[in-house]
Amino acid sequence: MKDFPEGHEFGIDYKSWTVGPKFMGLKMIPAGVHFVYCSVKGAPRIGFFHDFKSEEIVAKKWDKAKETFSDEVLPDEEVNRIRMNLKNIDSTLGPYPFENYRSWYALTDFVNGETVGRLNPLKGQISAQAELVSMETCLMENEEVPSSNSVDREHPTRTRFVDQQGLPIMKIREGYEIRFIAIPQLAVSSNRAGIDYTDRLERVLRQLGGDWKQLLAEIQFAFACFLIGQVFEGFEQWKRLIHLLCCCPSALGPRSEMFISFIRVLFFELKECPTDFFVDIVSRDNFLTTTLSMLFANIRDSDVAPPELKKKSMQFKTYLTKEFKWDFECE
Repeated sequence: MKDFPEGHEFGIDYKSWTVGPKFMGLKMIPAGVHFVYCSVKGAPRIGFFHDFKSEEIVAKKWDKAKETFSDEVLPDEEVNRIRMNLKNIDSTLGPYPFENYRSWYALTDFVNGETVGRLNPLKGQISAQAELVSMETCLMENEEVPSSNSVDREHPTRTRFVDQQGLPIMKIREGYEIRFIAIPQLAVSSNRAGIDYTDRLERVLRQLGGDWKQLLAEIQFAFACFLIGQVFEGFEQWKRLIHLLCCCPSALGPRSEMFISFIRVLFFELKECPTDFFVDIVSRDNFLTTTLSMLFANIRDSDVAPPELKKKSMQFKTYLTKEFKWDFECE
């Protein structure tokens, strides 16, 4: 990490430090996906996910003017110079915090290089305070429609995009959005009893090539973006996917392996939440108690859910009731 300023936060996965004057990066990072991030002058965190290979060197440069990771790619020659000089700079590299590795792995075990490549913003960086632009600005910056938002004789009025309150519609600047999968809104059959989003689930899985592990990986990726990256959109996508999976009673039989793994994913996510974070954010509006009540009821009443899934569901419900004093008896 070249030119990162002294006295600011730099972290990886669950651990961050205030760095000293000699800091040049980290060493002994286990192979696999990790989240590297920093915060300068108490500003929101910025970071990136990377699928580290064994003995790989990832070299980044700090842009002092923009106070962010530079887009500049260091040439291979410079990376090779760093490799040849590792013994001399060893004392300036902080060791990976292995005391936190098991927790990080449990939180992200489905996330792999494919997940990172699919979800990472095109610009590569994830920011807790991504730059917002109005829809009008997006039009102005789109070269295909340069005149749509300019005022002249032929265009006496400017195109406006406002919400119901008359406020401008804002979006994250292109290239900086986390590319979360969209959950389709499908017509609900009038003869279907209760809530069953299995058709939506299957549509999402088809978008992922039928790989349910990538769906669970996105849940983990979104949660890590929020928990560690402090990105609120990660929390919103996490809630959307949780709600989807909790409302698919018809899938409990054919997708039982996925739901058993889903319960495990949720267990570790809730287990790793700091208490104050959990109370303030995750418990807000009773989202999880309401949504998980549907999951537990669906599994309990299912004629197709296998015994192992029913067992895991009961164990998870008992754990949540004991640990967080949640009441699911309103099912």
